[in-house]
Amino acid sequence: MKKLVLLLVAATTLVACDNGIGENLDALTARLAEINAELTAATSDVQVSVDQITLDIEAALAVAEQAEEDLEDAISIIDEINEDLDAALLAIQSAATAEELLEILDDIKDLQELIEYLEDYGDLDYDGIRNAVDKCPDTEPGVEVDIYGCPIGD
Repeated sequence: MKKLVLLLVAATTLVACDNGIGENLDALTARLAEINAELTAATSDVQVSVDQITLDIEAALAVAEQAEEDLEDAISIIDEINEDLDAALLAIQSAATAEELLEILDDIKDLQELIEYLEDYGDLDYDGIRNAVDKCPDTEPGVEVDIYGCPIGD
C-alpha cells in the first residue's frame, strides 16, 4: 500500500509537472519563434546596410581613382609650367641689363651716324663722286661722269 500511495503521488506529481512543462515549452517555442523572426529581420537590415556600404565604398574608390588621375594630370601640367618658368628665368638671367641696353643703344646711334656719313661721303654708284654732291646717283658702272656725277654728254 505504501508502494501504491507512493506510486499515485509520483504519478500525480508527474502529471502535474508535465502539464506545467508543456505550457512552458509552448511559451518558450513561441518566444523562440519571435526571436528568430526578429533576428531574421535584423539580419536582413544588416545585409541591406552592408550592401549599401559596399556600393558606397565602390563609388568612393571610383571617385578616388578619378581624383588620382586628375592629380597626375595636374602634376604633369605643373611640371610643364615649371620647365617653361625655368626657361624664362634662364632667358631673363642671360638678358641684357639696363646699362647694357643703354650701351647697345649708344652703339646703334654710332652706327647710324656712320651709315649717314657713308651715305653722304660714300660713292654708292662707284662713279668717283661723293653721294652728297652726286646729282646722278644711279650712274652705270664704267660710265665717264662730270664733277656732278652725271654721265658726260647728258
